[in-house]
Amino acid sequence: MEIIRRINDINFGVTTEFNSKYLTPMVQNLLYKVENEWDDYNEVYHCCNLIEKVRNKKDMNMDFHIMMKEEKYLGIALLNKGNIDYNTFFKEPIPISENNNDVLIFNYFHISQEGRGNGQMWFKDIIMPYYRSKNFKTIYVKSSHQKVFSLYSRLGTEIGEYTSNSDNQLFVRKGKIFKITL
Repeated sequence: MEIIRRINDINFGVTTEFNSKYLTPMVQNLLYKVENEWDDYNEVYHCCNLIEKVRNKKDMNMDFHIMMKEEKYLGIALLNKGNIDYNTFFKEPIPISENNNDVLIFNYFHISQEGRGNGQMWFKDIIMPYYRSKNFKTIYVKSSHQKVFSLYSRLGTEIGEYTSNSDNQLFVRKGKIFKITL
């Protein structure tokens, strides 16, 4: 793993190699939902499916951004690049005019309780500059987590909305799609 930045005692790194330990923050969030506010959606299961779909696409790649404190995993974020199959990420077509090699798809941004308060800084001050330095032009974000909509709105433009059903069809999840120019 390449450490991009260290702030206080937290390392922010990136790698192209998957390790199941990276899912720890997502598993912790799922455990919280099971104990408190179950919404019938298993992010860990869906994330693992996405990782496998991308891995099986010849020219599409995934970067795993990791937030760590000592040996403890506090956060994960996935960025997809390469010859992007947009149908893997979006059910409905979205207006993308950029060259495929200039585009990133950002998803599964999860931070454990211990890492909370670092999300905006991590995305805006570490992840975005990292890809800007690699000459990417645009990040597309698909999220159903309403608490981060204001962050994505400040950094970019809302370009769409979507709804999806929870795993057992018990709840409707409303989400938004944002375009963030680097």
